[in-house]
Amino acid sequence: MKQPQTKSAASEEDATVTVSGVEIACRISLPAGPALARLLLLPGSLYSDVDGNYPSMNMRPHAYADLARQMASRGFAVVRMAKIGPGTGSRTIDAEAAAAHGDFRMRVAVAEAGLDLLLRSADQGPVIVAGHSEGAKVANLLAQGSTSGRIDGVVSLSGAAEHLLDLLRHQVSGMAPPGVPAELGIFDRTVAAIRTGAALPPEASTNSFSAMLASMPEAAHRYLRSVDAIDPLAEIARVPQPVLIVHGGRDESVPFAHAERLRAARGSLPTGTAFFPSLTHFYKQAADGLLPMQIMALETESDPAVADAIVAWVAGLSG
Repeated sequence: MKQPQTKSAASEEDATVTVSGVEIACRISLPAGPALARLLLLPGSLYSDVDGNYPSMNMRPHAYADLARQMASRGFAVVRMAKIGPGTGSRTIDAEAAAAHGDFRMRVAVAEAGLDLLLRSADQGPVIVAGHSEGAKVANLLAQGSTSGRIDGVVSLSGAAEHLLDLLRHQVSGMAPPGVPAELGIFDRTVAAIRTGAALPPEASTNSFSAMLASMPEAAHRYLRSVDAIDPLAEIARVPQPVLIVHGGRDESVPFAHAERLRAARGSLPTGTAFFPSLTHFYKQAADGLLPMQIMALETESDPAVADAIVAWVAGLSG
């Protein structure tokens, strides 16, 4: 890759891709000049729009818009994608076909459509797939599949090293009052039932740690099962392309130790790291003393140091 061009205004345009009965909103960011590289940005869990906002939760961190625009101003062509779900801009056009999206691996098919859109939008420069949080799993799977030969590198943005329901256990344990040990016995039995498809324990719906899982319909449990079946450590170890692992030290959703485990799983495979001790899950600077949900809800600009790190890493891929 050539050296990054001087930062300049980029253009944006909306687009859609249709996969198995669902039209999914996308946004294309193009640099002012010829693209130095091309980047597909895949979203994490929950219902996010193309900018990385969560309308159904009234949370607007806009991390994906920030990163895409920062990358475009540095010469990258970027496609970012919404998730399927309420308020995200997605639209079901064939309900029967759309049922296929109840399995996590359909996210890889959606990512393939996003990759095709990226390649149609810009025709030069190395191709990078970056997945944020749960999207890192998607990026790793995409890089191993039939499109592997079209991908030059993978960026894991705040990716987890644990199975989903193990990660959720860590997250719900933080709900316990300070100084009070979290009693997770009922939660653990609930998770075990979801993993096997068995009936949930009767007390799951009244336990503060498991009530959220118990309130979900069976279709949601099937989806969780399909996500939980993915082993992030095994999958990142199978990625044939160079990988960059990006993580913030103040990530309350996916603690920093996950990044170290992902790096260890890569062994001697080509792997870079970009660690930012003061940044959150959405790459914000957060004041001391904020609660986890306050940190998640920050609406300040995501730190451009992440974009700079990706640009520098991609430049190094071509020597």
